Amino acid sequence: MSRNNYILAFIILMTFMFNSCDDVFEKENLTAINPSDVWNDEALATAYVNNLYSRFMPGMPYSGGSSDEGADPSGNSMNSILNGTATTNSVNYWPYSNIRKINILLDKIDTGSLTDDIRNKLKAEAKFFRAWAYFGMTKLYGGVPLVLRAQSIDEEDLSVPRSSAKKCFEQIVKDLDDAIANLPEQATGADYGRIDKGIAMAFKGRVLLFAASPQFNPSRDQALWQKAYDANKAAKDYLESKGKGLYEGYFADLWYNEQNKEVIMVNQFYDPGHLYNQNCIRPLWATNACAGHDQPTLKLFSAFPMKDGSKFDPSNGYLDAYKNRDDRFYSTVAYNGTQEYRIADLVAKEFYLWTFEFQDGSESEAKYYGLTDSNHTGMYRLKALDFDLTQATTNQADVDWIEIRFAEVLMNYGEAANEVGKTSEALDVLKKIRKRAGIEVGSGNYGITASAKDDIREAYIDERFVEFAFEGKRFEDLRRWRRFDILNDQGVRQGLKFVLNAGETAPTGKDNIDEFYDKFTARVFDLETDPDYRFKLKDTYYFYGIPDGYIQQDSNLEQTIGWENGTFDPLK
Repeated sequence: MSRNNYILAFIILMTFMFNSCDDVFEKENLTAINPSDVWNDEALATAYVNNLYSRFMPGMPYSGGSSDEGADPSGNSMNSILNGTATTNSVNYWPYSNIRKINILLDKIDTGSLTDDIRNKLKAEAKFFRAWAYFGMTKLYGGVPLVLRAQSIDEEDLSVPRSSAKKCFEQIVKDLDDAIANLPEQATGADYGRIDKGIAMAFKGRVLLFAASPQFNPSRDQALWQKAYDANKAAKDYLESKGKGLYEGYFADLWYNEQNKEVIMVNQFYDPGHLYNQNCIRPLWATNACAGHDQPTLKLFSAFPMKDGSKFDPSNGYLDAYKNRDDRFYSTVAYNGTQEYRIADLVAKEFYLWTFEFQDGSESEAKYYGLTDSNHTGMYRLKALDFDLTQATTNQADVDWIEIRFAEVLMNYGEAANEVGKTSEALDVLKKIRKRAGIEVGSGNYGITASAKDDIREAYIDERFVEFAFEGKRFEDLRRWRRFDILNDQGVRQGLKFVLNAGETAPTGKDNIDEFYDKFTARVFDLETDPDYRFKLKDTYYFYGIPDGYIQQDSNLEQTIGWENGTFDPLK
């Protein structure tokens, strides 16, 4: 048996072990399956592709804001990229073993007797995931080796040189175009959640937005921006024709109202069989084994617009800063006294969330909930939190992860529209996003004051920060915009805590914060107190170095310019 067939047989066997599919399990002797049979059997071939889903479908990003200025990971710490001490081993995404599995399918599936419809659909799904893998590498490293067939172990030379970023984007788009042509128009019923035409079109829009952005397009070539505009407009129009759009209810509920119209690409979680762990994003007193991630910073707290669309003004103080903010604020940030933090542990105690300090420095959380040192910033993450979990069941979360939602498609389209001079379209998108966030229309602009291209570009930077908080997009956005200055200029992250004034009675239980907010003094403080922890991102980090292990394995694999012994221009 060839090495390719050994790999194929192993994948099939592992798929049987981890996928429940009754018609597949009816086979009497799974170990006797001949790999060549896979491409003659719809159930086997589908199981093979299901294995690709399990390898590539993204889940909720832990510490999704901790790689930028939006959240604190654990207090007085900063990763090596943020503080300028990164090495070639700091970023490692090199999924060639999984790309090989895709290439095996693409090389072999036409040799079987599957119907054209089934074969073309499975090939389309596989090509989508190959595009997904290569985009993941390209946005990190620039051009990477393009391996488009399953190499044989006995080939004389397995080495493949790095291709240019342009070539990589061309191949990614080609795979996506092939997929779009053969995917079903909309996955429904039992197929809901599988890749369909709308998902592939939305992802193509994301890919071309990156290709047009300054990270890959420092000269702002308008032809690249036009491609990004065309792709994202096509995705938007197609998805709208299929009933997709912005969720029309309260912003927070789009995570809990499953299969709503805003959901484009989703990893569905369910019990039994497909759960995940939310322990790290919960308070120490309501979790186990991990806590303290994704705690909002003062920067994120302050970034959400006011209800009238104006910017929050810190000169007015922070005591009542929770009042009159847009809906996204109350759906994202759990602050002192919030009623929105409805986790089962607090519901059982008949408490709202209290995170203030007493005069002696002790914490309300320690007094009310039982543990000290549980909070670094004075706030907790609220977005996509599974409220039903308890301290004992944090590993049983089943809130779906929406990887692509219509808001992203809309904002990708709007950002590209601005760059190609379609100002009214770009502003219209911002108005729709803000309207859905509950911001008042005012004079018709929902608080938007930008009118020129540069100002609208900044408005998109600000709006994406709050719209996609904790969704793993912010740092990628900063890289593609080449805007590390936004981080470096602020130096450190800050937190916000409230100290109960001397002689005042502390709120407790379900007391209304509106009746107590003026009994506190706001304390702003630096989260990184160690002088070694400062935002010091280098321009080199717009393209990372290839990890040493891969360079050592392949003498022909060039390192990225700017890193030790680097000779490869990621933009050539």
